[in-house]
Amino acid sequence: MRTVADEQGTTWICLELPEVPVDQRAAAAALANDDVVAIECNSGAHRVIALVPPGWDDEMDDARLNAVILEFLERR
Repeated sequence: MRTVADEQGTTWICLELPEVPVDQRAAAAALANDDVVAIECNSGAHRVIALVPPGWDDEMDDARLNAVILEFLERR
C-alpha cells in the first residue's frame, strides 16, 4: 500500500491487486516485454485501476505515480 497526494492536494491510496482484472488483460498482454501488475488507487471520489511494473511501490517516485494515476483516470 502507498499513499500519494496529487497537485490538487487530493490523497490517493494505492493497493496492488492480486491479479490483473479481466477487462485489462489484453492491455497487459500488449506489454509482453514487461511484467505488469494491477494497482487500484482510490481518492474517495475517484477510483483508478492502473497497470504498472512490479515493485512500483518502492521504485516509483510520487511524480511518476501521480502521472500513472492521471493517465488511467483520463482513459476512463
